[in-house]
Amino acid sequence: MGGHTASDETQLGRRLALACIAALQAEEAGGEAADPARFAFPPRGKPRYAGGPDFSIAHSAPIVACAAVTRGDVGLDVECDEAIERLTLGAICDAGELELVRTLGVRAVWMAKEAALKAGGGTIEQIASVRVCAGGAQFRAVQYHAQPILLGNRWPACVMTSEPAVPFEVRSL
Repeated sequence: MGGHTASDETQLGRRLALACIAALQAEEAGGEAADPARFAFPPRGKPRYAGGPDFSIAHSAPIVACAAVTRGDVGLDVECDEAIERLTLGAICDAGELELVRTLGVRAVWMAKEAALKAGGGTIEQIASVRVCAGGAQFRAVQYHAQPILLGNRWPACVMTSEPAVPFEVRSL
């Protein structure tokens, strides 16, 4: 996917969201086709599918991915750039999170924060208020449950769900 612009990644993310929602609805009894007109993609904030599953889009070259859940809220983050490990998270982490950085690495804590932030519909300016703990995170008084995954058998990603052990669908390009 080299050479794709942010706009290309946004369009791919929208197509993946449609595919994820269609797959989830097909599994439901009497599932209906996903309707592109029911999507709302605000310039800032969480995209929505009216009356349907919650979903989250993430992109980090060369991956664009989408996660969708049948109930509750979901957030997804993927970080392919090794430079993420050079971030200093002291300004956005408490002492417990900094200990997690030492044991899990910067990438894992950053992805957990961003996935919980996305699940809760927050903006990047609110990332310091996400609290990561072993197995999840808390944001806006909601506990999120972490499910680390690999995309393309190579790229680490984190799915956060507001419901424990909720089934989810992930698609990536």
